[in-house]
Amino acid sequence: MSALLAAAASAGPFKVKNLRAISGPSPFAAGCPGALHDDTNVTGNELEPAIAVNPANRRNFIATWKQDVGPFNGTRSDLVASSFDNGKTWTRSTIPGLGICTGGTADSPSDPWVSAGGDGTVYFGGLAADISTEPPTTAVVASHSMDGGRTWPAPATVAPPLQGNETDAITGSPTLAGHAYIAWANFVVPELPRTNTVEFSRTTDGGATWSPPVLVDQPSPFSIDVAPRILVLPSGTLLAVFARADFETGLGTIQAARSLDEGQTWLPAVQAGSKPVFFFQDPEHPDEELPQPGFESAAVAPDGTVYVAFEDSTSPTSGAIGVVRSRDGGLTWSSSTLPGVSAFAFEPAIAVDSHGTVGVIWYDLRNDRPGDDALTADVWFAHSHDRGASWRQAHVAGPTDLRAGPLFNTRVGEYQGLAGLRLGFAAVFTLRAPQAKDGPSDIFFARIGPGGGGEKDDRR
Repeated sequence: MSALLAAAASAGPFKVKNLRAISGPSPFAAGCPGALHDDTNVTGNELEPAIAVNPANRRNFIATWKQDVGPFNGTRSDLVASSFDNGKTWTRSTIPGLGICTGGTADSPSDPWVSAGGDGTVYFGGLAADISTEPPTTAVVASHSMDGGRTWPAPATVAPPLQGNETDAITGSPTLAGHAYIAWANFVVPELPRTNTVEFSRTTDGGATWSPPVLVDQPSPFSIDVAPRILVLPSGTLLAVFARADFETGLGTIQAARSLDEGQTWLPAVQAGSKPVFFFQDPEHPDEELPQPGFESAAVAPDGTVYVAFEDSTSPTSGAIGVVRSRDGGLTWSSSTLPGVSAFAFEPAIAVDSHGTVGVIWYDLRNDRPGDDALTADVWFAHSHDRGASWRQAHVAGPTDLRAGPLFNTRVGEYQGLAGLRLGFAAVFTLRAPQAKDGPSDIFFARIGPGGGGEKDDRR
């Protein structure tokens, strides 16, 4: 009966509850002396949030983001915030030794990601860059929390500092205690042709140590792979989903590679979806690009169905969010687009709640008015209770002005976060003026679900 009630509720309108800024004033307002280019980092410029829900305590949410982002790939630190009351209140924390700001040696931590394993261990993955070297080098690092994100040990090095380590993401195992997985891409040289890899490491001891990196994929010299995400299927199979840009054909694709032995070896990737590679300029400011990082977002449903959302805009004034789906563990895929998206759209994040409802958040420019000096974006949400056959849409936040404040790093970062709850979703995203109060941008949290997404809904 409760399942039937939940399904009926998910078919109705979803609403936004507990919308609030969670980033607050920068803890590094005086800067971080000793970090290269620290004087150019912008206090209060927060970008690229990710979020996780702790399976061992469903009231425990953990978010992370880049803090005080500057124009020279500089970030004073990645911060973590935790909530133990369904997102009503949040406490921020730092990871000791992650960068110079927190007692380490890296000039610029970056690319934060967070996930929680089924045993309640919370995992953080990120990058630690030394931008004083030529070329700069970046290590892939990870930490873990045993108290829901309140405290963290100094990070372990997953991959040593190399030129080109980028776009990491970490995933806690939902079934194997102490197991977690991290994947990243490496752009070895800045010009084509290049050698580019997707690599993987795992921990089996709760994050204390990590296995030597193994190769997931290596494309042709005129292609790059980016933004790998690791999904754990109900069978235990690991699925690495990543984006590929082929500069010979001008085609962008979504790729999916499977591992049947918990990441020790990987089968050849298969193509899940494709679209032309576009680079769109701001129609009112042709010297500026519109946000289009091209990172996909992936999620797996309780029944094993895999969903991937990606940017599918075709011009600066018309857009789409594409969705591909696999019901056989990533072997074959079907494709569709979210209905009701007509304006330029970017940075989708997808998740599935415990009842199988699929949710997507994204930004689009449908409310932008040419000639008003603002680039107006809103955050939208759509959900489907029938595996993507039909969708209902709701407004989440905005309008926000993407021309307010610094324009680097795609204006709101390169990704946002969405996590499934028992019924509904927890979202984190970046907003600028007029919503941001502590610097040029703030990280916002929202619960999205039927009946306002309150605690009673989440307990169903």
